[in-house]
Amino acid sequence: MTFRYVFIIALFISTTCLVSCKPENSDKRTDAVTKLAFRYLNEHKPDSAFQLTDTDFRKRLPYAAFISSYQEKMSMMLPFTSVNFIIGNDSVSMYKLVGKITVNCYVSLDKRGKIKTLGIIPYQADIKPVTINPDSRKLDMLAHKVLDMIQHNQVDDAYLFAGDVFKSKVNANEWRSSTNGILTFAPMPPAVFIGNSDGVNTYALGIFRISIGSLTKEGKFNTFYFQLYTQKDKKANKVLTDNQLKTRVDSAADKAISPYIQTMGNVGLSAAVFYKGDTYFYNYGERQKGHYNLPDNHTLYDIGSITKTFTSTLLAIAVNQKKVTLETLIAKYLPDSVANNPDLQKITFKQLANHTSGFPRDDLGYRIKVTDANQPLKNYNASDLFKFLKHFKQTTQPGTEYKYSNLAVGLLGVLLERIYQKPFPELVSQYITTPLKMSETGLFVDSLKTKDLAQGYDMFIEPVPYVKLAAIRSAGDIKSSTSDLITYAKAQLSTKESTLNAAFQLTHQVTFDKGNSIVGLVWYYYPDSRNILQHAGATYGYRAAVCIDLNKQIAVAVLTNNASNGNEVGWNLIKAIQEIKN
Repeated sequence: MTFRYVFIIALFISTTCLVSCKPENSDKRTDAVTKLAFRYLNEHKPDSAFQLTDTDFRKRLPYAAFISSYQEKMSMMLPFTSVNFIIGNDSVSMYKLVGKITVNCYVSLDKRGKIKTLGIIPYQADIKPVTINPDSRKLDMLAHKVLDMIQHNQVDDAYLFAGDVFKSKVNANEWRSSTNGILTFAPMPPAVFIGNSDGVNTYALGIFRISIGSLTKEGKFNTFYFQLYTQKDKKANKVLTDNQLKTRVDSAADKAISPYIQTMGNVGLSAAVFYKGDTYFYNYGERQKGHYNLPDNHTLYDIGSITKTFTSTLLAIAVNQKKVTLETLIAKYLPDSVANNPDLQKITFKQLANHTSGFPRDDLGYRIKVTDANQPLKNYNASDLFKFLKHFKQTTQPGTEYKYSNLAVGLLGVLLERIYQKPFPELVSQYITTPLKMSETGLFVDSLKTKDLAQGYDMFIEPVPYVKLAAIRSAGDIKSSTSDLITYAKAQLSTKESTLNAAFQLTHQVTFDKGNSIVGLVWYYYPDSRNILQHAGATYGYRAAVCIDLNKQIAVAVLTNNASNGNEVGWNLIKAIQEIKN
């Protein structure tokens, strides 16, 4: 449920193999090529390093994108003073690189000895050789098979290895939807076995921790779950905060927020709570690492995919103004040369807004236009989007299967621009932010009232800019403050602005309900708490969440300036507020 991007630092890989404890010795050829590549990078010779890559690598990461990655990402780590082999198998080797930042690196070569895959991820101390005991080996073979299938987008085949107990809890559509969270980051580095507990093996797979086990007699799994890898180390000192811990709301908020902000690597957080008619603001940490400048409720952050709820609100307004209906076919508003594609002709506006259009998460064709590693999508324009649509091939029946798609909501924004003959930022201002007096919310930082900016930080805790999107800006380009975002969240409960009130109510109506996928127009409901409306957001250096309890009239908004798991704080915060005893 987030807007994410994986570049060379997170990264591209075309083959994935499960790595256990053997072999413990590095492949000599891979070792030599890897050390030569990083010697060139240390010597500021990225052209020479690029010459070591193969054709497949260059298709995924063209020269201009590679050079930008070197300049914007890699150079901050150099020089690497040591390149130490950790673990590997016949195809992929994992290294520990020690430089200005210590990281993990994975490398594989093609048959000619050229670099086929090269990825850098944050250093994880638990990625190391671990002996697999005999009881875990059978499970390890199954895990190898299942994860390999998921990596190659064979998720239906992987589901065949699930046991009856697992299938009773997670149906096939839910399985596809959940594993899409892993596929978002594919291709990935090798999975590394890191332990076994109670019949469940755990693997490090890039930035994920994946657990699989509880084998049946037939050799199928009844346990499978994954979560993002997060640091566990805690900060030695308490971070800055304006939470005075005087009320029960203060204490509940601190209970939800402190575990996150006191974890190493997390820089700053702003939160807002609406409870029993009152609004509370809480700020922790720093706007900029090392500057001890506490954020406040006017500090700007990217809100990522929460932008999509603004887009669905504009769709609801268009429906209420009778410009379109939810069942209107999108082909009507596409250029003729694009609309002629038969695979587009059954897709409706509703299906764009509830992620059942059949479109993929993203059009990976944007990679060939990357010239700035910090802004990989800024050159992806409407003509590129229409080019993708012109040749799009449908793999599902529209409206039948949930599949989260930035592209779909990005297209929805483009179509609304064509309907209203106005740019998306102007529509957001005219119909949403101006009526709600949200002067700190918009797509362009320079145009907003506040100049109180939170510096974003990537997975390496290095500074990155606010996101800049082009064609798909309606999927994740808005910036906001907790002052504005809680205003927006409260308006979901009730607002005197009649046009917005009617639109919000329409966006809340469930349009797709299958298993754990309960969707209105963009907004989601928690399966176990169907009264809670929510959406999360993520960009290159920010995380965000809005959660609204429609029954108890509670709303929370959380904004962080880290590419970690800050959006999870939103759920923890609303649960903590719900549990306050009267």
